[in-house]
Amino acid sequence: MARRTAAAAALLLAALQFVPVGRVDAARRPSPVPVRSAWTTFPTKSAHGGSVHRTTITGASARFAVTGRRFALWYLGGPRNGRVAVFVNGRKVRILDQYSPRTVRRAVTITSPRTDNQVVLVALSTRNPRSRGTAVNVDAFSPSASRCGRGCTRTPVLLDNEAESAAVSSEAPWYPNAVPARSGADWVVAIGSYVRGRDVQPIDTAVPVIRAAACDQAKKVRQGVIVLSFGKQVAGGANGFGLTITKAEIVATTSAWAAGLAECGPGPWEVALGTSNSGGITAFNGYLGGRDWAKLVASARTESDPRVVIAGAVDLEPGWGPSGQARAWVDGYVAQTTARLWNFGSADGCPQTFGADLTCNNGWTIDDVLWVSSHAGPNVLAMPQVHTKTGSQARQWAVLAARGQAMGMPLRIAAITVQTAACSQVRGGCPTTGVSAWDGWTQLRSALDAQPSTVGFPVGAPMDIRWGWADGFVIPPATTTTTTSTTVPAATSTVPPTTTVSPTTSTTVSPTTT
Repeated sequence: MARRTAAAAALLLAALQFVPVGRVDAARRPSPVPVRSAWTTFPTKSAHGGSVHRTTITGASARFAVTGRRFALWYLGGPRNGRVAVFVNGRKVRILDQYSPRTVRRAVTITSPRTDNQVVLVALSTRNPRSRGTAVNVDAFSPSASRCGRGCTRTPVLLDNEAESAAVSSEAPWYPNAVPARSGADWVVAIGSYVRGRDVQPIDTAVPVIRAAACDQAKKVRQGVIVLSFGKQVAGGANGFGLTITKAEIVATTSAWAAGLAECGPGPWEVALGTSNSGGITAFNGYLGGRDWAKLVASARTESDPRVVIAGAVDLEPGWGPSGQARAWVDGYVAQTTARLWNFGSADGCPQTFGADLTCNNGWTIDDVLWVSSHAGPNVLAMPQVHTKTGSQARQWAVLAARGQAMGMPLRIAAITVQTAACSQVRGGCPTTGVSAWDGWTQLRSALDAQPSTVGFPVGAPMDIRWGWADGFVIPPATTTTTTSTTVPAATSTVPPTTTVSPTTSTTVSPTTT
């Protein structure tokens, strides 16, 4: 017992240098702090009331209460304006293009079968080819489109949730102390997505759907990191699992997800733009590819709700390509940005017992996997695949953690990923790789605690993943391959945030193969 306690204490001291953030429990969660809304009050003499509600964030929604079966929506057209979707009582009534060569008041007439209406505007990422931006705004509501006179509501009250909400710490990783109770708020974990081209095209139609899917998740999940895996990196974006998704569409999708999460749940939330090293040696699997993806993450951060952390992610698997290119890709990313990078990959062929064998599949070594999962930079974090019901992948990552301890450079396992949700979408499921979230977490927890050097090693919360986001948020069934009663030793109960990162990621049978 003394040896276990000493080992845990030593582990904690080492973790203080490398783990960016932790959480003890819900009761000790940081107090909410005010943040700016995705919609701002923008003063302008051109508006009827001297100001408009304005946003440049894709997917941000604004909700208003409007009376009348026929009414006018006023806005300011301008040379930097984009398009906005207008919904009345949940039904999309039009896509409104707010571009104008010069600033001018404009109004559109809207009819409704009801007298009391909920009007929602959702900012899109698209614009008139002549426009220089995608900003949208709301000026007033009036009975008539000819003038803002009697009955006109100038700068109307914004009822959107985001206008009143507050966010907790922008540092999203969560290190559980134990498996939460099934009836508790933390039992249901975040679910990321393998994003296909057909999920986001056409983008004008997709943005409101994406925002709604994110909102649905935020109402049912307390917090988490959500990886949006767009497929392998290609010229101009990602392959979208067969249908290319452009960089602009990736940014718009990310921004819409962030808007829905921020509007509907306090979080903390993190959205990570994901790609992979699938395809072997390509022009985008090396240093320049990593730098390019980092720039894409920066673009998404600029366009997204500031209450949500925007990060990068990459599914690096030894079986998919050479280690040199994977290392170079991560090096390029780290050289370009301080935004977090999550490796949600595997450790194909790496040993399951700690010893002299350091080799993995395809010429990789344990140290290569450690490099792309933590050692390349302070903003690189591991989100290992723990998919196998046998526990083989959990044992591989436990060996990696032990190797990091021996090197004096701990592996930062700030989350894990399972694929129960994706398996539920496949006929017959995944007989060998469909372990559920907390079973996977327990597998890794147990494998780490079985080695003296990694007893009590910090393990981040699980994330599940699915194909797309159709049919709303569905909680995947729990498996029963392992026990779910593991408690972390007391020594890991606090892992202070020592690294500052700018807010803004055995052979596996994985649905991610491209």
